[in-house]
Amino acid sequence: MILESIPIPLGAVLADIGPAARLLTGDESQLSRQVRGTVVLLKPEDLPDDPDIVVVCPRLANAADAKEFFEHLRGPERVIFIAGTASAAMDEVQALAGRHLVVAIDENLNVADVVMSISGSMQVPEESVSRRLASLQRALSQAMTDPEPIPALLNRLAHVCNATAALVDKSGHSVHTTGPIPMSLLFDEIARTEADSQRLDVDGWRGIAARISAPVEAESHFGWLVVTARRPNFPDAYSTSAAHVAATLVEASQRMAVAARQQERAIRTAVLEEALALRREPHNPELAGRISAFGLSFADELRTIVFRPIRSSVASRSLPGTDDLSEMLGKALESQSIAYLMTTRDKTVTITAQCSVQTFRRIVIAEGSKLPGAHIGIGRSVHALGDILDSYQDAQLAVRTLRRAARGPKIMAYEDFNYATRLFADVGFDKMITWAQEFLKPLEGRELLVEGLQTYFEHSQNINAAADYLGIHHNSLRYRLAKAEEILGINLREPGAVSSVFLALTALELGRLQQPRPKSSGEDARSGRPSDVEAVEALPYARPTVERAGVVRAPAR
Repeated sequence: MILESIPIPLGAVLADIGPAARLLTGDESQLSRQVRGTVVLLKPEDLPDDPDIVVVCPRLANAADAKEFFEHLRGPERVIFIAGTASAAMDEVQALAGRHLVVAIDENLNVADVVMSISGSMQVPEESVSRRLASLQRALSQAMTDPEPIPALLNRLAHVCNATAALVDKSGHSVHTTGPIPMSLLFDEIARTEADSQRLDVDGWRGIAARISAPVEAESHFGWLVVTARRPNFPDAYSTSAAHVAATLVEASQRMAVAARQQERAIRTAVLEEALALRREPHNPELAGRISAFGLSFADELRTIVFRPIRSSVASRSLPGTDDLSEMLGKALESQSIAYLMTTRDKTVTITAQCSVQTFRRIVIAEGSKLPGAHIGIGRSVHALGDILDSYQDAQLAVRTLRRAARGPKIMAYEDFNYATRLFADVGFDKMITWAQEFLKPLEGRELLVEGLQTYFEHSQNINAAADYLGIHHNSLRYRLAKAEEILGINLREPGAVSSVFLALTALELGRLQQPRPKSSGEDARSGRPSDVEAVEALPYARPTVERAGVVRAPAR
């Protein structure tokens, strides 16, 4: 019995059947062949005269059955579906197929299922459109389970449409493609309109381009999904539907990837924040295990890095937000397969990364103009959980040292510290802050005197420049400095006094930065203990601002 219907491409029939059908002979270029109707060949006289009728053959148990079957075939090239063929007969089928196009059906699918699936594909449009679209969506969405879903989706789309599929960004650069296409030629046509979907017909290349929305910015777009072939009847309605379904899946995949990346970044941030919040209690096996889960090891070189962008003097070039900057740095580290944790603090990005100073310098150089200009501090090597905080404080100190110098390098590591800076780092912040509070306690309530000292050091002990910055006469500043000397019992012409005052002011500034940021709850829900660093008791006078802190260079010897 022959079931006849409208002609459709063989590729559409195979897409409806799914993975259970595969080409045994011929190649994918023949998937555009039109077929209509189907017949189950139980005896030779059932063979139809029309070569476009699909011939379905029941199981061939052995090579003899295969030979007998092909002996009865006559006339032009036919499309033959062989259901449940034993593996022993497969070689014989391929040898005897000749010009015929043979499709092998999985043995778990019986003849009746094959006939119903083929017949359903060939139903009149009013009856089959919903079924075919559902089948198409199922066939394409199966690619989303692949470890690399976008390339897998494009390959399946190319198979379904018997065409070349490509994903291009909004500049016309190929992100993924299943074959060679003249993208520059096609993109000139695409760029002429802002339509969400458009047909292409350029120099013999015909196809469909579907706009891909950006995964984050609702009003923007990522690029285009392009399906093209050099066939006069391309694209048909089926290929157009396939392109639109695939475009929707690409958008969904990109949004899921962004959400997954944001979630991973949030976890990395939480872990690093917890490590930076540790006081001198380095034994926390749970936290150490969570850090190890991200691929970081205390046995290899591990550094904490502070990346602070420098505001460009070019008015048209604004600084990227900290989220954008952390995304750039994360991708740069991942491109070199470097494990890391990352968080944003006080307009800076803080990273703990499994790399050496030299490796991070190379990454910054390799990224070039992709990254904004920045002061970059790299702390000491981390050998235990408690060292992460020390390394972070080193990196902060390095950034503040770099910010005092208008010229010179923009990256400083712990090993680059001069004598005074190394002393500050190695004594430890807790002691330095305690000593600074004791040293400056006589100036409590004398904000103008403290501000005068701050500004004096910020301008390299140049009284005129510091007075201009404060908007006062230089003699007024001299008076403030003299009064501070009197109260503290020091002489700012003595090197020891200069170092003491400056380091005390810097210690208090860095201590202020170590205070916990506001939280909805001051305690960890699980432990019942404070979840961040306890703030050092504050002195009630003005602190050196973040922008105006730094480290005095040691005098040349």
